[in-house]
Amino acid sequence: MMKLMTLQQYMKMSKPALIRKIMKTLKAMPKKKLAVACYNLTKSKLPRLRTIRQKALPRRKARFKKGSPEAKRYMAILRDMRTKKRGGKGILYDKRLRRRR
Repeated sequence: MMKLMTLQQYMKMSKPALIRKIMKTLKAMPKKKLAVACYNLTKSKLPRLRTIRQKALPRRKARFKKGSPEAKRYMAILRDMRTKKRGGKGILYDKRLRRRR
């Protein structure tokens, strides 16, 4: 049975003795644990990635205030356009809305 040693006891050991102890422990380790340890060692040497906080995009300004006469007129035009059946391609530019369809 192996006893747990303190850091001071390990500091008193020589470098070759520490290397022998580490090699003995590594040889007894399963391959998967060694692979994970190797990955973590490599990862710790990489520089830290800093995340950049993104500012919120500005909100789109509304065309009209809700419930205003302009908004009601606009919604009536849209409702009218949805319900009307048009033959062919229809009107590409609606003058009432001042925009392309």
